[in-house]
Amino acid sequence: MQSAQRRRNLQNPGTSGIFQILRIGPRTAEFSFRAWTTGQSNPRLQTIQVEAVPDGNVELAMVRRMIQLIREHYKEDFNWESHRLHRVVVLSAREKDSAGLEDFLMREFFINPVR
Repeated sequence: MQSAQRRRNLQNPGTSGIFQILRIGPRTAEFSFRAWTTGQSNPRLQTIQVEAVPDGNVELAMVRRMIQLIREHYKEDFNWESHRLHRVVVLSAREKDSAGLEDFLMREFFINPVR
């Protein structure tokens, strides 16, 4: 299991956010998303709980929920500050690019992701 303190930044002019994994169990998990937009002095904090479908993967369920949140702010390309790669990368929020985005986020948050 990953440390609860692992964070990843979602960056773009006007909107930013940080995901933080709070808890991972065998079937359920919880993460937070702190989002803010230009001009907001107080960021909005959401705590999201996910549950894997029977025989499902809780890590993948968490990543898919993160992607839903990303798509609330982005429909095309966005910048992601990757602590794993030590640089900012451009990712796609387009529906057609879902598999690649899932794969990237699985590697960002989990050392040995199970697919």
